[in-house]
Amino acid sequence: HPAVRLLTLIGPGGIGKSRLAIESAANLAPHYRDGVRYVPLATVDDPNLAAAAIARVTGAGLSPERSVGDDQSAFLQDKHLLLLLDDFDQVIAAAPLIAELLAAAPFVACLVTSREPLHIPGEQEFPVPPLTLPDHHNLPPIADLLNFSAIALFVQRAQAVRPDFILTGDSAPAVIDVCRGLDGLPLAIELAAARV
Repeated sequence: HPAVRLLTLIGPGGIGKSRLAIESAANLAPHYRDGVRYVPLATVDDPNLAAAAIARVTGAGLSPERSVGDDQSAFLQDKHLLLLLDDFDQVIAAAPLIAELLAAAPFVACLVTSREPLHIPGEQEFPVPPLTLPDHHNLPPIADLLNFSAIALFVQRAQAVRPDFILTGDSAPAVIDVCRGLDGLPLAIELAAARV
């Protein structure tokens, strides 16, 4: 929605926040005149470096007489773009910087991935759910199991390493147990399926 300028995708590691954010940003790119800027923060462990990481990606120049945040705000004030801030939980103490940027740049929106909310004004939170799993008390027929995203992902990744892998009456219970044991977490399912 155009009125949402800060959306935070929240969930534990491996739930698929980054993948969802990247796909969403790609779909939203045509709506932003200046495009999308992807800011990876997984390797930034100091909140004081968050502004510099954003500046590197946006191309904002840094002047010695102003703060990085001020330079960033001035540079972005007339831009119409989407900032994708990935793994913001690494620098969560820098959340006030995002509030400042959004206040100074009325046409900038932020899509954030984090394990926790930023707790700043205007933030909309979206808890990313795990992949869907069948009810273990009422299992559907084998043909319908691929309608569950956890099972479909497992089969897809298993077939990448073993093209002859198929979901059968014999393999389905084990696949369901593995996906259930991994709580429907996409990254964990991918890693498990690669060892099929």
